[in-house]
Amino acid sequence: MDAHTVLTECPLFAGLNPEAVARLAEDAREIRLFGGETLFEAGAPSETLYIVATGRLRAVFPDGRVAGDIARLEPLGEIGLLTGDVRSASVHALRTSLLYAFSRQAFYAFAMAEPAAFMAITRVILGRMREPDREVKLRAARKTRTLAVVAASPAVNGSAFAAQLNAALGGHTTLVDVARASAATAAGTTADGLRDWMGQMEFEHKQVVYDAAGPAAWTQATLQHADRIIVVANAATAPETNGVMPVLRAARLRAPVELVLLRREGESATHALAWKHLVNAQSHYFVRPDHAADVASLARQLTGFGVGLVLGGGGARGFAHVGLLQAMQELRIPVDVCGGTSMGAYIAALHASGRDIRNITETLQDTFMRRKLLNDYRLPRVSIIAGKKFRKYLHSVFGDLRVEHLSTPFFCVSTNLTRGCAEVHDQGLVADWLAASMCIPGLAPPVAFKGSLLCDGAVVNSLPTDVMQDLARGLIVASDVSTENAISAPGTQGPDPDFDAIHRRSPEGVRVSLMDVLFRTTSLTSESSTGLRAAQADLYLRMPVENIKTFDWPAIDTIIGMGYRHAMQQLPALLGKL
Repeated sequence: MDAHTVLTECPLFAGLNPEAVARLAEDAREIRLFGGETLFEAGAPSETLYIVATGRLRAVFPDGRVAGDIARLEPLGEIGLLTGDVRSASVHALRTSLLYAFSRQAFYAFAMAEPAAFMAITRVILGRMREPDREVKLRAARKTRTLAVVAASPAVNGSAFAAQLNAALGGHTTLVDVARASAATAAGTTADGLRDWMGQMEFEHKQVVYDAAGPAAWTQATLQHADRIIVVANAATAPETNGVMPVLRAARLRAPVELVLLRREGESATHALAWKHLVNAQSHYFVRPDHAADVASLARQLTGFGVGLVLGGGGARGFAHVGLLQAMQELRIPVDVCGGTSMGAYIAALHASGRDIRNITETLQDTFMRRKLLNDYRLPRVSIIAGKKFRKYLHSVFGDLRVEHLSTPFFCVSTNLTRGCAEVHDQGLVADWLAASMCIPGLAPPVAFKGSLLCDGAVVNSLPTDVMQDLARGLIVASDVSTENAISAPGTQGPDPDFDAIHRRSPEGVRVSLMDVLFRTTSLTSESSTGLRAAQADLYLRMPVENIKTFDWPAIDTIIGMGYRHAMQQLPALLGKL
């Protein structure tokens, strides 16, 4: 692939005068980088525009924050070239990459000769600058082109899994192993020849899955050409430092590592975190051997085409989430990752632990209707109830199950009262973090953790689409059960501070309890930014539960029905995006 081919396929130059683009290509300078090498440092002068032909690079701010990834056919340095500002971030190659560089003089000569083209490029650049952060992250995930699959130990059949992953990715994807590479490049070909052939494979196919099994030189080459590295291990086996680790260390990688743990139905996952820490994986996924649905879910998440479900807090109104789950199941819309706050966290955790709709409903009925879990009253020094009965029940539901062992990736959110911010929980005992996420201040005592006090996540974030967005796994479905004007005093003019008297004599039967007041007070701050979080979802469902009281547990069947009917009306709009 030459510079002219790359320019004609690059969106920045698409549709421009072919002759002018051809002249610009003549001034291109070829740059090759290996994984880990630096293209330039922050503070360097902006003298060059780069176009990525193959590979992937990452821009990192001086404080360590990741500015973003730059993938195939994307420009790099175009803003600095126009403004003259120094580089704001350092750029490193995540993997073996080929770039074409154009000097400021060459680019300006092109712009002077083709003013219309220059204006078109400027519009593209401005559009990219205005692109929402979520779109930038999702686009980067969807630009994943090469995946290297490496077995954690000889006991794991990495080649078989590479074939399964390749099949799950669908059309325009190809599987490359050492035999195919050897046949295509001829035995004894130089490393440069192999590198060029692998680059051509990336240019010709939407995605390439590399089976890293083979001689050390082949394994190293696949790891150096991977946007993401997939380490496959057995969940039931303790980590082996003499397995895959020497290979990963020798590669000196910057590309992200993902851990796949093969786990049979009902098998323990005790070693999950140990494996994750050993290989320095950014995420881990459980896959049942030879279970196509699990591999398909993994493929969607790795390439930014998964479905994330976010469930908001809202007491009994949260039962509507169950109706949404039922509708998604009937429409065959998968849930690849889920999370939530308060009641939404509870229902998401029940789903992530593998329970079906019937079991979830029965558990909710048992939690809030059959048992009296919120009546362990005490002298209200910190809270009205002790909360011990509720926490004990949560432990009976989930036992010693940990977040990192759930078959479906899950997170929940609590509020850190000490620091005044949200806390995201993605590892630890499920029951403990649900107790924190559902702890209404004043009703139940806060949860102490590392010197801080944690309470209901709805205080600061009742609909954590921002957390799901940061995962960049794909589409986001958000279910909101908060309501405006949840409590009121109809028929009063006032001001009248004697609300108790109004409550007693009101013909309309004002029904506002102490818990209603506590819940509404603690969720006001969170609900004020619901619009912003709704905008971060691909499908936002505002459930029609405005007439449901926060603690109206007996209405569970009615509320689930409301959620189901509303979801069946709204979800078809999502089908075209899957």
